[in-house]
Amino acid sequence: MKAKKILVFMLIVVLILITLFGMNSVTSMDNLAYVVAVGFDIKDTGKLELSFQIALPSGSEGGSSGSSSSQSSSSIVTSVECNSFESGVNLVNSYLSKELNLSHCKAVVFSEEIASQGIGEYLYTLINHVEIRPTCNVIISKCNAKYFLNNSSPMLEQLSSKYYEIASTSERVTGYTYNITLLDFFSDFADSFTECFATLGSVNDSDISNTGDNNDQLSSSLSNEGTDDSYVASETPIDSQKNIENLGLAVFKGDKLVGELNGVECIAHLILTNELENAVISVPSPFESTNYIDLYLTNSKCKSKVYLTNGTPYIKPSIDLSARIISMSDDYKDLTEENIELIEEYAKYYVERFIYDYLYKTAKVFKSDITAFGKYAVSNFATIDEWNKYNWLDNYQNSFFNVDINVDIVSRYLLIDT
Repeated sequence: MKAKKILVFMLIVVLILITLFGMNSVTSMDNLAYVVAVGFDIKDTGKLELSFQIALPSGSEGGSSGSSSSQSSSSIVTSVECNSFESGVNLVNSYLSKELNLSHCKAVVFSEEIASQGIGEYLYTLINHVEIRPTCNVIISKCNAKYFLNNSSPMLEQLSSKYYEIASTSERVTGYTYNITLLDFFSDFADSFTECFATLGSVNDSDISNTGDNNDQLSSSLSNEGTDDSYVASETPIDSQKNIENLGLAVFKGDKLVGELNGVECIAHLILTNELENAVISVPSPFESTNYIDLYLTNSKCKSKVYLTNGTPYIKPSIDLSARIISMSDDYKDLTEENIELIEEYAKYYVERFIYDYLYKTAKVFKSDITAFGKYAVSNFATIDEWNKYNWLDNYQNSFFNVDINVDIVSRYLLIDT
């Protein structure tokens, strides 16, 4: 009995020692600086500039802005010029009183300048980093990434991390952009069936005027130029305090940025990839050339087939769209069944036009298959060796398209005189 008590006592002592040893080996949360976003820029010297947006502890107050850092209500941005990502992290750790922790990073931001030079080496570093989650968002900034982070101050959110989560999901409401995670971006980058793309972002600066000329006459009654869905980030006529906005897509060829798509072109991308949840488009009215009819698109379905004719891709998407009118003139009595059919026909040609514009822009201008038509084209090959030899990603630029589209106006939502 005495021996049993001694054994229990020794076991308790061992457990206490193990607990104390473990506590001493774990870094305290108070010693960590939590990064919510990382920015990548290229300096004139060719060296990398990393910017870390760090969440401030609850109750902290930002100090005055300096050359190496700046504050917002809930975060601080610290930048460092370095040779690589890991060396940059080490340099910042030597400067801060806490250790950088990247496990809560919500966004990775690349400037257009560094993205156009190629970001392959940074992708491999990020995807292999043990702390960075593959679910963080990839954003290509039309402005300097450091400037982007410095102006990402939440107006309607208290936490910067929550702010990035909400800002990246606006495609569910508008269809004007698409949320790309690090895992999705890297997967497309390494794939032989598709090219990669990312969210296009910038800073909404009210001092920057709209680049479009709203006074110009439309070149065609079916053109979307000058409409509210034809903007990209930094061009929207929003009058507000400086803040970031995500609008449009950044298109890549390999690991290099080759172009950008605006809001309506992003809607075309979502339709063709069956990712559209809902969106609003402004269709020129068939009754008055100076007016528009707003249509709420939903229930988008697309089936694509790819044929090879003498080695040339022939791509045929078949699209079904449901829509309802959400704005109309006071003269709603004119919305007869005959006029509804006319709006459907007009909407069909309008959507068909911006779908074709998107397809030829990605194929002939960007030469980048971000729609992943390659997953349909692969059925034309008997073996993976034949597929690899054909090199779909380089042959996509030779494609021809035939779009079959149907738009159904759901008339039960309309107010029709009885």
